[in-house]
Formats: sequence, C-alpha cells, structure tokens
Amino acid sequence: MSATWKTQVGILRYIIIIVILAIVGVLQVFQDMWLPGPNWTFLIGSAFIVLLSFVNFIDKRADTDWSRFTLFMFIAMSVCFIADLLMAGVFYIIPGESLINGVIFFMMGHVFYVSALRTRSSLLLRSESPRIITRNLVIWIVGIAVVFVLVFFTLYNPAEMIISIGFFVYGIFLVSSLVFSITKWFDDFPQLFNVCLILGFLLFLISDYILGYRILMDSGFLSGIEAVGITYLLGQMIIHLSPMLGSD
Repeated sequence: MSATWKTQVGILRYIIIIVILAIVGVLQVFQDMWLPGPNWTFLIGSAFIVLLSFVNFIDKRADTDWSRFTLFMFIAMSVCFIADLLMAGVFYIIPGESLINGVIFFMMGHVFYVSALRTRSSLLLRSESPRIITRNLVIWIVGIAVVFVLVFFTLYNPAEMIISIGFFVYGIFLVSSLVFSITKWFDDFPQLFNVCLILGFLLFLISDYILGYRILMDSGFLSGIEAVGITYLLGQMIIHLSPMLGSD
C-alpha cells in the first residue's frame, strides 16, 4: 500500500483526501454562517469524492479484477452527486420536489453500488454454493428487519405517512449496499478493504437516518453539529478509498 501512495496517482489521492477533510472541517467550524440556499461547500466536497472515484477508475481500468468494480463505484458516486444537487435545490427534475428528486437518485446510486459489490455476494443461486447464498440472504433479511424497526419505532410519522414509507423503501436500497459490504468480511478480501466498505456505508446510513429524523420528527435534532454533511462526506470518502486498499 505504501508504494501505491508514492505514485503520481497516490499523491493525487492524498491531495483529494486532504481537500475533502478540510471541507469537512469547514462545514463544522462555520456551520452557523451559511446563507439560505444550497450549501456549496458541502457540494464541492461531494464533487471531490466524484473525482476520487474517477481517479480510482482510471488507475484500475486495465486491471481485469478491479476495472468493473471501480467503474460501477464511479457511476454510483456520480449519481449520488446528482442526488446531492437535487436535494440542495440546485435544479429539479420533478419541479419543487427536492426531497423526492434526491431520494430517487440516491436509490439509483445504491443500485450501482450493489452492482459493484455483488461479486461473491449474490443473493440468488448462480455459481456460488448454497451455503454462501443462504448466509448472504440471512444477512440481507436481518438488515431489512433492522431498517423496518428503525423506521417504524423512530421515524414513522402518521402525519407524513408517504414520506415515512418512502424512507423505508429507500432504507432497503441503502441497507442492501451495507449488507453486500458486510458479506465481504467472510471472503478473502484485504481487511482494510472490508473495513472501509462497512464503515463507509454505516456512516452513509447514519447520515440519512439523521436527515430522516430531522424531516419527520425533530428539525432541531443534533443541530449543534453539521451531522448530516460530515457523516455523508466521510462515509463516501471512506467507501472510495476501498479500491486502492483492496487491490494491493
């Protein structure tokens, strides 16, 4: 891994990561100074993660073991960036519905994440043994159950039933990405690769849970910190460090 960091691509990754971490710090320190409207500092941070995922793809495009993974990860992050822009109200697809626009694109992003992660993580019987399929399917069902419990007992708002149901459906997509990451733990991938994926998608889940709680239950929840933006940026950044850590 140290040799990888010393290459031109590795140095570029260093610079991108430092910029992202600096943006996370700015988000927290100056959180009370943002004007109404899109938080461009957050969006710039998200754009740098797109750049990080693109660098990963360029670096691994000739590697048959990793080219597909990095391509789908890059597409997933690009779609999530579009979702960030939609959630921020920079532009709309469904006029005036920033939340719906964003959630739809985030679900699309997680479809691409799952497509990247599905190697040796299938939920259907293909070339893998039935034991592996059963293990992965059980983990996925448990993940769905956890999402249901979280939504029903902590996010469900009868006055906002449609939004509550929407968060549950979106939660299935998000937890699927997390579950497919967890299944990597049982295979022969490098430990740092597994940790990055699991921790990254866990932070992604925490970010969206905080956002959902603010929308459905308490708009002042964790208002003392820039919780949503910080957990989201850190989560996505850690996810997109995994190709480098996993392929060395």
